[in-house]
Amino acid sequence: MILDSVPSSSSSSSVPRTAWEDSEVKSQAWEHIAHGNVELVLRSIAEEPCFAKMRARDGRGPLHWAHEFHERRLIDALLAAGADAEATDATGLTPARMPRAPPITYTAPEDAEDEIDYGGDDDDDDDDEAWSPPRHDEM
Repeated sequence: MILDSVPSSSSSSSVPRTAWEDSEVKSQAWEHIAHGNVELVLRSIAEEPCFAKMRARDGRGPLHWAHEFHERRLIDALLAAGADAEATDATGLTPARMPRAPPITYTAPEDAEDEIDYGGDDDDDDDDEAWSPPRHDEM
């Protein structure tokens, strides 16, 4: 995990923290939590416990997102893996203080076709590259 030093709010000394930066892994983690892919995220936590501690540029991480989307099983698993329940984001919000997000839903227009033909070959390769849990060095 990438560590850097930041001034502590209680003193002038520096304390290590997980780097607050955006990455593809963090974006994918947010998407999976937002879309309710609980089993996939639970597997990621089990395979790489530091998944629970990663933070995006806004200071939010998986525990903030689990609270935002009200995923109780993820909240419990993230806390067990070492996520900090008192961690604040860039605006000072702790995970438990995150406003609840509306469910992510999509309703196709009534006149939409069942399947859209975009051309190209008929081989659907999208399923061949399933998302896998991030490695420690990717966080």
